[in-house]
Amino acid sequence: MRPQAVVAGLVLALGIVSAPSSATAEVSATRTASAVIAGYPVWAHFTNPTSGRDYTIHHELERLIKSAPSGSTIRGAIHSLSIDWIADALVAAQNRGVKVLVVIDGKNLTSTDPSVATIRRLTNHKFCEYGESGHGCISTSQDGDMHTKMFTFTSTRDPHGVARGNVSWFGSANLTYASGTDAFNNAITVYGDAGLMNGLNANFTDMYNQRHFTGNDYYDAATNRGYYLSSAADVYASPEGTGQTDTIVNRLNDITPDAECRLRVGMASITAGRPELVNQVKRLKAGGCRVWMVVGDDGSGAISMNQAVYNDLLDAGVAIHKKNKVHDKFFLAYAKYDTAYRWRVYTGSQNWTQDALNENDEIFVKMAPESSSHPLYDGYYAHFNDAYNNGVACTKANYPCR
Repeated sequence: MRPQAVVAGLVLALGIVSAPSSATAEVSATRTASAVIAGYPVWAHFTNPTSGRDYTIHHELERLIKSAPSGSTIRGAIHSLSIDWIADALVAAQNRGVKVLVVIDGKNLTSTDPSVATIRRLTNHKFCEYGESGHGCISTSQDGDMHTKMFTFTSTRDPHGVARGNVSWFGSANLTYASGTDAFNNAITVYGDAGLMNGLNANFTDMYNQRHFTGNDYYDAATNRGYYLSSAADVYASPEGTGQTDTIVNRLNDITPDAECRLRVGMASITAGRPELVNQVKRLKAGGCRVWMVVGDDGSGAISMNQAVYNDLLDAGVAIHKKNKVHDKFFLAYAKYDTAYRWRVYTGSQNWTQDALNENDEIFVKMAPESSSHPLYDGYYAHFNDAYNNGVACTKANYPCR
């Protein structure tokens, strides 16, 4: 049974929506933000589980699915699934004449959850597996997962009820309670950018057709494979061949560090498997950037960051807080790009881990910059603070920052 919608918040300045205050609700928790990026309407939605299960992102995805008209097409990449009413909405869309195609991480094959049984009723669905234990669609790693969380819609409606085409939805939330509604997550919907939707659809098609590449090397900028540029956002898809470039390091290289630079990272997990990424953060900090991180826990209450990286970042002057149930994979920067200062949001499905870059099917998304008006950045800034300001301050003495 579909849960009742959460109580609507009050619309504040800059497109940020907050839940009303009460004795049992967190104060000013950020739920949504809206902006126009490169001429396209963009909405961001956030979950904040401080006072319980938060359906904000999943109700919005359900609304997008239910708004898709007959004759349109929905494509979706699902890492994990247990929310029945989203599966029901996809089957109902197919039944009313929408073409629905989904790829699903292979671990769901053995799931007995009713939502997975419902998804099997879709004419066009693929459970991805590779070899004896791989669960990726493109990835050939035996440890690989299809970790992308992404949907596209050739036609649907925006939150104001306006019919829109070429719609792209992506973020960190799985279609589950544990790593969806019950965790800090973010999702972005971009309306009207055909280049973005077509790029994501190209990645989806490679996953659906389970295309594999020598050396598990999908991302190849030289041939535009796994690399999709558009007006509102650029998308970089994993896996990347081991020992080659790091898609996130290359984006952080765009920043010229100075005393005005600000970098905030909201990440489920950061490990030693991407030393150049850790070094890049340290270089930005040494160049004058102020850097804050809020990192999730490993399920036991310990920060999901190994001690060597933890100490290295703290020694560099990075401020780190641990907050349980952070499942986000985003960072935001106010910094100089070329000769101008810009506000920018980076999001997607990639944790700061080696497997996210080299073994899994993932997407990393660089949103186009905002300038004097920056409501998307402001929404993410508030979402970051929802977790950071209520987390545990980390020191070398209190590792693992419980």
